[in-house]
Amino acid sequence: MIKAVIFDFDGTLSVRQEGAYGIYADYFRKYFSDMSDLEFEAVLQDFLLYECNGTISMKKRIENYRRKYGTYLPEDLEEDFLPYYHAHMYEYTVLRDGMKEVLEQLKGRYRLGILSNGDSFSQHSKIRKVGIETYFDAIVVSDDYGIDKPDVRIFRKMCELLDVKPEECVMIGDVFSMDVLGSTKAGMTPVWIVSDEDRPSHLYQGYRIHQPKEILSILEEMKEEE
Repeated sequence: MIKAVIFDFDGTLSVRQEGAYGIYADYFRKYFSDMSDLEFEAVLQDFLLYECNGTISMKKRIENYRRKYGTYLPEDLEEDFLPYYHAHMYEYTVLRDGMKEVLEQLKGRYRLGILSNGDSFSQHSKIRKVGIETYFDAIVVSDDYGIDKPDVRIFRKMCELLDVKPEECVMIGDVFSMDVLGSTKAGMTPVWIVSDEDRPSHLYQGYRIHQPKEILSILEEMKEEE
């Protein structure tokens, strides 16, 4: 019996690329001031590609920026941008369309949790920014515990805080290697939320959704199969 629904934050509850686009546009324009809007848009779109939905380190991302745009960027970019990124990323956070309505329907029917990798200040600030913290019974940010997804220990910590067993949990997330694989190894039922409907996944036969409202139908389907 499913008793708890756990959400990743970036790219699941929020639109990660919208936030990334906002902070990149704000911070990097000063270095590309001689470019037209269209040329700078090309830079921003490259940066979004290099970001890989936050699955690679900022150091690696900056290496990619330098590889193509090094003549525009200062030597101390990493030292300057990384603190700025963590301090201000939350300001650009946008909740995924339809997600608040889904949370309203789930609240009271299931125990709800957020399980997110990332810097403590940044992640908690993002959650407060979109005004959803009151929907959740537990919020676990990896930086608070020194454990990152997909380590099964952080999934177990969430179960402990929600007072449920792993098999009683659904985990919804967008990064397969962290959210789907990690929750499966922890004994939970994963639901993969994928914005790109064309992305292939021939080896994965589990739940896959594109819109928040599909979460409700999956939970109803699970209830009928119990």
